[in-house]
Amino acid sequence: MKIRTRVLIGAVAVACGIAGIAKATPVVGLLVGTILSTGTINDEIKVHVRVPLPPAVAGTTQGDGDGDQDDNEWRAELYTSGPSDFIVQDVVYAPGGHTGWHSHPGILLSSVVSGSIEWYDSRCRKHVYNAGDSLTESTQTHYVRNVDTVNNAHFMVTYVIAHGEPRRIDQPAPACAAALGLN
Repeated sequence: MKIRTRVLIGAVAVACGIAGIAKATPVVGLLVGTILSTGTINDEIKVHVRVPLPPAVAGTTQGDGDGDQDDNEWRAELYTSGPSDFIVQDVVYAPGGHTGWHSHPGILLSSVVSGSIEWYDSRCRKHVYNAGDSLTESTQTHYVRNVDTVNNAHFMVTYVIAHGEPRRIDQPAPACAAALGLN
């Protein structure tokens, strides 16, 4: 390959990298982002659990209500291929703080410890989570913000991601974000 071609390819790669960074939205108001624990499972994970539940209490329903056997059990599955990293992070955002648009290369389990957050998906659909609420995230682009003007938003996050992958991947704001001031 000629030197001129190599230089041109290198210049294009650098320009694309800079453009990608420029399009990413910033993190604002992150007060705490402490990693509390990390660990790696080097084998594939294949876990399926079923937990029997007590008979329904009057006035409540369990399962899908169709009377099947699964109405009296709780089930969960986790399957991975290859090594997986487990990371637990303590996160606090100041009033008005936000994550910027991003995604994750795996599954996240989050619980809001105090305050409230607004979570936006890639179509800018808003979901509100308050203290005591939990949510999951994954590879979908999303944005989280603390809209409170006085209180911090505090949540705990557990990541299950492919070994060696970053916890977060910055993403450009979707077209719908500008109209909502989410960019």
